[in-house]
Amino acid sequence: MRFLFDENVHKGLFPFLSQLGHDIKLSPKSIENGEVFELTLSEQRLLITRDKHFTEEQFASSKHFGIWLLRIRARDLETQKRTISELLKQHSPEDLEGKVVKLVPDDFEFL
Repeated sequence: MRFLFDENVHKGLFPFLSQLGHDIKLSPKSIENGEVFELTLSEQRLLITRDKHFTEEQFASSKHFGIWLLRIRARDLETQKRTISELLKQHSPEDLEGKVVKLVPDDFEFL
């Protein structure tokens, strides 16, 4: 899968997902949410973010390649890895495309 990390995502997820064979890109720092979203569209990437604004209608109801909202403590890298691993085990990339998913400690829900 192709991911774009918002600037607020723990950078420790980068090597974790890369080792699983995913293509990861970091969002440029200090750009507006609209620019981040446009980057996901132009590069066909799923957005991983901690910013709940991306679940608002202007983004979530638009065509996109997926938005994952991390609601796990920012410093709790192990729980983030575990929750993402479980999501990827239970759902194929096709299942996740265009979906908004909220990840909470050891669980997730489709919004």
